Amino acid sequence: MEEEVSFDALFIYLETHPLVGILLVALAVMFIASLIRMVVRLAVVFALVLGIGLYWTHSEAVSDLDVRTELLKRKAAEYGKGALEVGKVLLKKGAKELKKQIEESQ
Repeated sequence: MEEEVSFDALFIYLETHPLVGILLVALAVMFIASLIRMVVRLAVVFALVLGIGLYWTHSEAVSDLDVRTELLKRKAAEYGKGALEVGKVLLKKGAKELKKQIEESQ
């Protein structure tokens, strides 16, 4: 049958052998420090990868935005020229109508 080791027996053993307790604590501290260093290294690697990705996508977005801005300017110029032509025609028609009304009123 298996014997269950109680925490009381473990504490009594560590009280009678303090050097083992100190070594276990030192081993636990070294393990935790190693784990923290590994997590920090992983965080630095992830930060570098995300930073490079952000730089790359930002430069792509800026160049795409420049292209879209240029296309929008060209379309606005085309629509503006069309509106100018329509405005000229409407002004001529309005001037003719106004002249007709003036002639009719006289």
